[in-house]
Amino acid sequence: MTPMRFSHGARELFGLHLEPRAATARGHAVLLCNPFGQEAIRAHRFYRVLGDRLAAAGFDVLRFDYYGSGDSGGEDADFDLDGSIADTVAAGRLLLQRSDAERLSCIGLRLGGNIALAATAGWATPAAHVAMLEPVPDGFAYLDELAGANAQALARTFGARWRVDAQLRAFNLPAPQAEALGFVLTPPCRAQIARIALMRSWPGRCDRLLILSRDVDVLARCAAARDPSRLPEAEVSASHCDIDWATNSALNTAIVPMHWVTRLLSELTEQVHA
Repeated sequence: MTPMRFSHGARELFGLHLEPRAATARGHAVLLCNPFGQEAIRAHRFYRVLGDRLAAAGFDVLRFDYYGSGDSGGEDADFDLDGSIADTVAAGRLLLQRSDAERLSCIGLRLGGNIALAATAGWATPAAHVAMLEPVPDGFAYLDELAGANAQALARTFGARWRVDAQLRAFNLPAPQAEALGFVLTPPCRAQIARIALMRSWPGRCDRLLILSRDVDVLARCAAARDPSRLPEAEVSASHCDIDWATNSALNTAIVPMHWVTRLLSELTEQVHA
């Protein structure tokens, strides 16, 4: 494992390059794209286990933080969707350069899945494989979900201790839509997320797209609306997962859906031999 800092313009990013043993190297690199905010915190253990398993199976792996998140430069307010997509494009190019791999694939959970697919449009050749794990099919619905989770967290924080009047709530959260479970959501970032509509727009290019979702019917209809010339092969399967990713009620919980790890390893290994 090699920790590193790299630059994308004026944006300093942090990443971990997991390198396979020379004898097992497949010439195939995998980029892991984080979700947003508390979901990224909840997914940390899953990404760590997945990255280790992929590297042990012969894949070069890069885990990294977008600008304004994790250990990368910038403040919370500097995070935005378009910038994160551009960061992912830069991270993918770096991973190909460092690994000398011939193929590049991406895996992303929740908003990270949307970021992963969109980033593939910025590379010279299509990605080999993109896996979207419970992605965001509709940006407005996702923002509503974050707002609901934030309201529940506030109720738990204040309601159990004292009566919260309007003045106190306004003091602690003057702009309710500007925060999502402790993470800043700026107006430009909200507007970018609101544009997500998979039924109408599937940015990106890859040879094979895998979607694991709780809403199989919805995502299957969305996938049917894609451009087959850019996304020739797409599969939508049930995620068989009931984890509440958008919460801060169990920050220390180690969450690793091992059936996802097994499925992703199988998919990528078959892709290599195809």
